Amino acid sequence: MAAPGAADWLAALRTAHARHGRGALLIADDAVVRIVGEHRAEVDALADVVLPGWEQVEPLLDKTAFHAWATGHGFPVPATAVVSSPIELAEALATMRYPLVVKPFERTTAWQAVSKRDKVRRIDSASDLDTWGFRPFDVADRYVVQEWIPGLDSDVWFCLTYRDRSGRPVVTRTGRKITQWPVDTGSSALAVTADHPQLEALTHRVLDAAGHVGFGSLEVRRSSRDGKLYITEPTVGRPNLQSALATAAGANLAVAAYRDALGLPQPEPVRPRPAVWVHESGLPRSLVVGALRGRLDVVEIVAALARRGTTRVGAFGAAGDRTPVRAEWRRLAGRLLRRGEQRALEPVVTLPSPRAPMNQKVDTPAPEPTS
Repeated sequence: MAAPGAADWLAALRTAHARHGRGALLIADDAVVRIVGEHRAEVDALADVVLPGWEQVEPLLDKTAFHAWATGHGFPVPATAVVSSPIELAEALATMRYPLVVKPFERTTAWQAVSKRDKVRRIDSASDLDTWGFRPFDVADRYVVQEWIPGLDSDVWFCLTYRDRSGRPVVTRTGRKITQWPVDTGSSALAVTADHPQLEALTHRVLDAAGHVGFGSLEVRRSSRDGKLYITEPTVGRPNLQSALATAAGANLAVAAYRDALGLPQPEPVRPRPAVWVHESGLPRSLVVGALRGRLDVVEIVAALARRGTTRVGAFGAAGDRTPVRAEWRRLAGRLLRRGEQRALEPVVTLPSPRAPMNQKVDTPAPEPTS
């Protein structure tokens, strides 16, 4: 589904307010975080939402702004260049150490249309850009180019938290990715709770420095080169993909947000318990591709899947309701079928030079629905 435009989203909020009255607003998408931040006065007149002012949100939401902000505050981030033109991109690629990660300032609708699976892309040489099939600046106007932090998917850690209107952490849980899909650069496919006091402290230092309240999380990667933690990205204003892991571990971020938005007292804290989170369709793909690439941490995968006494939760459903999981598998099967039909109908043609995408404008296809 395409990200909503501000006018349409605000119109929908006005309609909901007219029909149901004032309510708590929980945001689920970066595009809507931006809309709320930029139209705060109108949103506040219609709903209760816990989000700081736009000046606090933007440095953490915009990836190109975050690097300068983090560096200025002394937080650990990998070597980074922010580029806004093909010339600046070429200069960064000529001077930085490969491999590199290239990611747009936000996951724009245009980016998701041509990069459905990848939220970021890793390149091992400048010529890798020529295989993308589109020109980067046709789908986003700014990019972050970062030096790759060496390590496996199991070296990625995250901290999920909710901070009330006063900035007090209500609930916090830390966890560890075991596999990702796509491998190396994707979202969680298998994740577990794992205590990490250093990461928890770093997360709250970052959010304190920004004056942030509401949903917040921090993702870091431990470098296999020097053992240090480097921030890869924050997420603010909304839960993220594996937030259900925190719920399974006794910290329901959405309930905390709802009660805080309405000024209700928070429930008594629940003692943390171990939990495992699985993306039902991402995990098998990550295992196959990771095995073929030699990028799996087999010991950690076995340990995660064999954990006893843990709460298990999936991205699409629980044991009592398999409908969302079946819908996801049908969606993937339909995509594979359509892809096979398209390939069968494609004529055999002579492809242009591999450098063509950097010099040739391409039409942006309509985005596929996303979960």
